Amino acid sequence: MGKHMHTANPRWAGQRSAAWWITWLVVGLWAWLIAHSAMAAPRLWPQLPALGATGLTVSGLSSGGFMAEQFAVAHSAQVDGVAVLAGGPYGCARGSVYNAMTKCSCPSERAVMLDVLSLFPGAGCFVFSPQVQSTLSQMAIEGNAADIDPPRHLARQRVWLLAGGQDPVVHADTVEAVRDVRLALGGTDDTVRRVALPDAGHGMPSPRASQACERTASPFLNQCQVDAAGELLKWLYPPAPGAEGPAWVRGQARAAALRPFDQRPYLQGLGESGLDRTGWVYVPAACQAPGAACRVHVVFHGCQQGQAFRSPATGGQPFGTRFVRGAGYNEWADDNRLIVLYPQVLPRDTGHPEEPHLYNPKGCWDFWGYTQRHGAALGGQGVRFEHATRSAPQIEAVWRMVQALSAQP
Repeated sequence: MGKHMHTANPRWAGQRSAAWWITWLVVGLWAWLIAHSAMAAPRLWPQLPALGATGLTVSGLSSGGFMAEQFAVAHSAQVDGVAVLAGGPYGCARGSVYNAMTKCSCPSERAVMLDVLSLFPGAGCFVFSPQVQSTLSQMAIEGNAADIDPPRHLARQRVWLLAGGQDPVVHADTVEAVRDVRLALGGTDDTVRRVALPDAGHGMPSPRASQACERTASPFLNQCQVDAAGELLKWLYPPAPGAEGPAWVRGQARAAALRPFDQRPYLQGLGESGLDRTGWVYVPAACQAPGAACRVHVVFHGCQQGQAFRSPATGGQPFGTRFVRGAGYNEWADDNRLIVLYPQVLPRDTGHPEEPHLYNPKGCWDFWGYTQRHGAALGGQGVRFEHATRSAPQIEAVWRMVQALSAQP
């Protein structure tokens, strides 16, 4: 029997050994990649944590600026301050997508109907004077009086406004109208501040941005040598009387502090809200400790800046966290005990562009009434715009999110 045994081929044994090692190397590398991806991807919060947050302020860019002002007016008794960047006054669109695209803003990409109408004098983009816009806004506030906080609370809010001199989308007069409304309702030069950047296009001035200041293009984050997030936060949260040292310190954003959360629990019973399934929140580690008493700031992104919008700037890929990480707020959060909430709108291209209901392909916040099937309604004291009230789907949903963060642990 021994005579007929064959000795193993050394070359074949070597090949088999090499194949074995290569197989295990590939398997190990694959396992490492899976584990690394799991560690790198932030875990979704099924709901926002109860942190006892206080000191509510809001801000927003473009459609987010309009929404920030709507939210601040609707909940004026609870909101301490608002910053509007390239946005306009409460009720600007008066429940009309046409007004939103021709009187409140002039987007470069418009419905064919609007392009045709623009050939006729007075039918295209035409911005009313700040005085006219202010009058119309005050009428809208009166018309919605039954479903907003008493307007007397607006006099105590701190207001920060930003207008770009090269902004072709939202005219500086529209931003100026916010100031006129606020002064007419009791604000003063000590509480209302307007900042003008003559060379700025339509975008968020951020030190993290690389796009030229005068540009108006995706991702709408511009390098203007101005830290807009820091400047507005300093204005909205002034130092306490007698406080010593700097009121605000810019630090480093920590990746682990930025977490996605499920927005759906806050949408229940609201009908068509237009909001995405998830949002983002930046929670400093110190704010998760009992009794931390951190403040909360809500940031409303602009059109084409929501996480699900497929942007030309990313080759048609989802916009993701470019705004959430790049707007500049997170760097001010940790060292100043600030929770930053980034609710998200979902782009929708269903329906017809001439029908405002649910048609929102750029993922804008609702400042013209696309969440309301019947649009504006006549009220007893003027025109009532349901999308700008406390019970409006988007305003109510974000209010619930704030209430969740404000609940005691």
